[in-house]
This record gives sequence, structure tokens and C-alpha cells, in this order.
Amino acid sequence: MEDGGGLVASRREGGVRAWRTLSRPEFGLADVISNQISSSGLVQESCLNSLRSASTLLMFSDYGGAHKGARYEVLSFLVSTVESLGRFDVERRGVREGSLGFERRMSYKALNDRVRAHALSAYLNAADCLEGLLMSFAIDKGVLDRLSEDYTPYAAFGELSSWAGCSFHKLTRVANLAAILIEGIRQDGQNLVWITDEDEIAPNESKHVEATRLLGHVLSHYCSGPMGHFRFGTTASDDGSLLIEDLTSAPDIAAGCIGEVLSLLAPHPGSGLVERLFVPSAGGGMSAKGSEILAWLSNSSTSLLKLRARSESSQCGSGVSCCGCRV
Repeated sequence: MEDGGGLVASRREGGVRAWRTLSRPEFGLADVISNQISSSGLVQESCLNSLRSASTLLMFSDYGGAHKGARYEVLSFLVSTVESLGRFDVERRGVREGSLGFERRMSYKALNDRVRAHALSAYLNAADCLEGLLMSFAIDKGVLDRLSEDYTPYAAFGELSSWAGCSFHKLTRVANLAAILIEGIRQDGQNLVWITDEDEIAPNESKHVEATRLLGHVLSHYCSGPMGHFRFGTTASDDGSLLIEDLTSAPDIAAGCIGEVLSLLAPHPGSGLVERLFVPSAGGGMSAKGSEILAWLSNSSTSLLKLRARSESSQCGSGVSCCGCRV
């Protein structure tokens, strides 16, 4: 879909309200992304039912592509519910009680460690026990500014302390993409608990408080109906059981893998072939861990829906594409 206007109204399919589009063309690229996810038809009824039936949504996020050589920034979000955690917790504890132990965190960068690599398959199987949505946005760095806002000490929700420009830009990008996702899947009145990896968007206690205010403001601006309570935390709030760490590892691993695939395939700026992003490069430089995770992201046998959306810049403007399968 080329970058343009057009409204895709929220609709009912089989009695179930589909993805909530923003229907806000003044939001620019954010509106285009929301419309494209909706028109893809990939967010299916069973996923929306499991999320909207809960009183509280749980969201875990992590990000990749910050290094200078990356063409894309990848921001990944896992959304699930408290009711969905039981089986996952049992399975991931089994992984922990094996060779992995309770000292190591599962992360994409750390999978060169032999113990973590050995535990990867079991961890991915545990993650597949979750019900919900794992959404990854791959944003061409040429269009990052269209999802970012410049720092100002006087925001609509109050004064802010000094922020580094790059950190504030990232915070607002994360906010805008998360708000697209939450508006798409939420039910009116639901609470939201959001946990992010310890990152430059919440580097200390004072910035954490300000980030919470900003994120809450953006979410309320995007959402077309009332929200419940909103809480924002980091993986530092883990109680020692590593449950929060293990939930946040899923978007970390997804973002890292997608970033690797994109760096290998390097599609031409004029290409709109989303398939080029998700075909393993057999013998062409794809790591063993990347190949295994890529297969997991394309798996179609579990209750966790995994989607990828890409925003691409070119001389002709911007294109947005979304792909995935029912998993």
C-alpha cells in the first residue's frame, strides 16, 4: 500500500469487531500503518477475542537496529493477558530448571552462548503457549522522523526535564507504534500494564516517571474510547522469578532476528515485495539461531499470532506492508 490517505472504518466480521483503525489521516504514517494492518486481515477473530475478553492487557516490548549499520529500526511488542500466563510459566520454569538456570537472560545477542542456544527451542515452545499477539514494526531509518517528535520542555501534559534528542525521538516512536497496536486490539475500559526492556527511553527513575506521563498521553490521544488504568515499568521490576524477563525476551528475540534478516536481504528501496524480508537465506549468511527463530516466527500451529509490518522509504515516497500467518 502506498502512503496516502483513505479511511478504513472499523467493522464487524462474524459479529466480532475487527482491528480498530485510527481513522485519523492527520496522524500521517501512523494512520497508514494502522489501515494496512486492518486491510491485511491478518489479525483474526480468535486473537481479538482472547485479548478483548480480559480486564487487563499485558504488553512487553524490546527494540533492535540502533547500531549505525542497520537500515531498519525494529520495535517488537508482545501483548497477552494474565489468564494466558499459567501454561507459559510452567513451561518456561521447566526450561529454567534445566541447564539454563536462573542466572542467564534469554536475548538475541546472547544466543552465541552455548547454554542459551541449547535452551532456545524449549524457550520458543514455551512462548507459543501464550495467547495474544507478537507484533514487530520494521521502520526504514529514512522515515523515522515521521513517527518521532522533537523534544520540548513544555509538553501538552506538563513540563519535562532535559532529554537527549535521540532518546526523546525513540521514546515518541515507541509511543506512537504502541498506540497504533493498542488501539487496534483493545476493548473500552481495559487496563494496560506495559513492561519495556531497560533502555534509553526510561534510563532512571525521573525519566521513567516522565516517560510514563508521555506514553499515557499518547495512548489517550490515539484511543477512540475510554481506557482503564495504565502502568509502565521496566524489566528491573522482575521479582527474581525471571517471569517478566522471560516475557520480554520474546520481543527481544523477534526484533533481533528480523533485524538480521533485513541486514542480509537489503531489499532495493523501490521494492514492495514483502516476501523478500522473510525467506531464509540458506547458506547465504543467516545464522543458525536466526534460521531457527525465523521458522518460529513463521510457525502456524499455536495460539500466538505473529505479525510483521514494514515501513519503507523510496524516491517515490513511502510504502507500508504487513505480513504474517495465523500461529
